[in-house]
Amino acid sequence: MSSQEESGNSENASSQEQPDNSEKAGSQVEAEGSASADGAEEKSEGILSRAQGILEGEPVESSAGKEFRQDKVLQLGETAPLGFPTVDNPKRIGVECTVNAAKLYNNPKEAGLDEKKVQTEGDLLYDIETEIPVSPLDTSKLSFLLCDVSIKNISLDLGELNITMLNVTGLTSDGKELRHTGLPAYYSEAVYELDDRHFYDFDIPAGQSVDIKIGWWIDLEQYKKENLYVTYNFGGDYDLQSLWKLDL
Repeated sequence: MSSQEESGNSENASSQEQPDNSEKAGSQVEAEGSASADGAEEKSEGILSRAQGILEGEPVESSAGKEFRQDKVLQLGETAPLGFPTVDNPKRIGVECTVNAAKLYNNPKEAGLDEKKVQTEGDLLYDIETEIPVSPLDTSKLSFLLCDVSIKNISLDLGELNITMLNVTGLTSDGKELRHTGLPAYYSEAVYELDDRHFYDFDIPAGQSVDIKIGWWIDLEQYKKENLYVTYNFGGDYDLQSLWKLDL
């Protein structure tokens, strides 16, 4: 399974530790776009079957959920419903999301951020060819992408959400597939320390919304700014996928 699919799991993403095989299976489940409402919600049968296949060593289609689909592209300012399926309700909608704005900076300080609140260690950048995390990270050679995002919990008791349900992805040179650029380096609503496993978690009561700033390190030598998207459900079911073109 590819590195970016591992990062979809909220627990593994925030701890930024390399998972074993059982954790990889859980990561794949989260990458498919399912989320837990209160810890008791079940995943769809198809997703569970796929996770079981990973545990048993069966090959997984590496391009699953990564093919670029023009019909999934949204523009900045557009709002999209995000699916949180269960066995009983595979078309369940959990939240609405709007990517309002996006801007590239030379560094977080230029964006007006406190650099002490920006991640510099962990799986924050993936090589576009190998899809392996870059380590150590030389942030002096990277740009910093900051996005303004609005998220509304429509009516569900979703419990604690995880901001890593949103990724920044970039097109490969042939324009056919997307690649995960890395985990968020900044999250404005974080209430935990940078090294806390719950750093990316947040909670929105039913019927309420929140405006969030999310930042990513970007290597513009690999990921062209005109080919960057904020993506929901990267690596998962295309029916649940949304891509916001950033127009940087």
